[in-house]
Amino acid sequence: MASNKNATNQFLQLPAFRKWVLENDASAEAFWASWRQQHPEQEAELLEAAEVLRAIHAHSQVPDHAESETWARITDTIQEAELTGRFPARVVTMRSPGLSRRWLSYAAVVAGVAIAVMIGWQLLGVREKEYHTAMGELKTIELPDHSMVRLNVNSSVRYASRWRSSKAREVWVNGEAYFSVTHQENNQSFIVHTNDVDIRVVGTEFNVNTRRIKTQVVLNKGIVQLLLNGEAATHEAPITMKPGDMVTYSAATAELASKKVNPGDYSSWQSRVLHFNDTPIPEVIRVLQENIGITIESSDTGLINQTFTGSIPLDNVDVFFKTLSRSFDVKIAQTSTNTYRISSN
Repeated sequence: MASNKNATNQFLQLPAFRKWVLENDASAEAFWASWRQQHPEQEAELLEAAEVLRAIHAHSQVPDHAESETWARITDTIQEAELTGRFPARVVTMRSPGLSRRWLSYAAVVAGVAIAVMIGWQLLGVREKEYHTAMGELKTIELPDHSMVRLNVNSSVRYASRWRSSKAREVWVNGEAYFSVTHQENNQSFIVHTNDVDIRVVGTEFNVNTRRIKTQVVLNKGIVQLLLNGEAATHEAPITMKPGDMVTYSAATAELASKKVNPGDYSSWQSRVLHFNDTPIPEVIRVLQENIGITIESSDTGLINQTFTGSIPLDNVDVFFKTLSRSFDVKIAQTSTNTYRISSN
């Protein structure tokens, strides 16, 4: 890390520095505490940069997807001001106990650029929209192109408030959602981003689930193309899916699997019913826990190799418990709020 004139500039460009100053991140706190011990001669510059960053944050907030460009402009402006020595004239007359003239100069330049960028975003009307659902809540969202997203429980989706016809329509999803994508006359592509894959479509319907450190895509209608992230991205060609295909991929483990399924079983949650077809009992239990927020413990190892076929209303899990009790001679007891135990009779 350089000192003197370039120090503040370089500190401000580090994501770990911003996490330490603005988010009180524990790992970042530990890193910078160690760094200060190893570089005591630069502690003053570090603390000064932290004050500058707090001043910026207090004056303006910039949309997430513009952050990289915004910080590049901010640091370029700081560097130019340092080299030329030209700061806004009104800064020269400012005085405040405990604050150096150099600090005030940085703060004025940086805050001015940040506020200008914020105003520009407001004038252009380019902002991000983000929606979340809680446990037990479903939500339907209309996108800027009139495509529809149905969010399952405990999920989120975000996207730009306006889409240009010359660029791809992009959405970021976490949790589970069902997409009904409208076709555009110019064949404008539509991309759903997850940690594991980019799902490229033109006009189609599909279900995407990002739970369990992987992404599961089930195609109902149309055609989609999956571009894998992580290690597999370097050697796997894009995967073209057809209706009835289910592809599951984890960028963390590089595990990829595909099979034919009944798509309706994987999107039935939209009507608050879960459909299962010869599904292993442990998988049924996991799906119930994810969609209802309950905990089901089992001490009956015999259920591991058993399967379940049927429908379970999300507001009446007793339907599943009664079927399980009759079919496999087990006992179900509620041990506490939202916690159940399955055991042998």
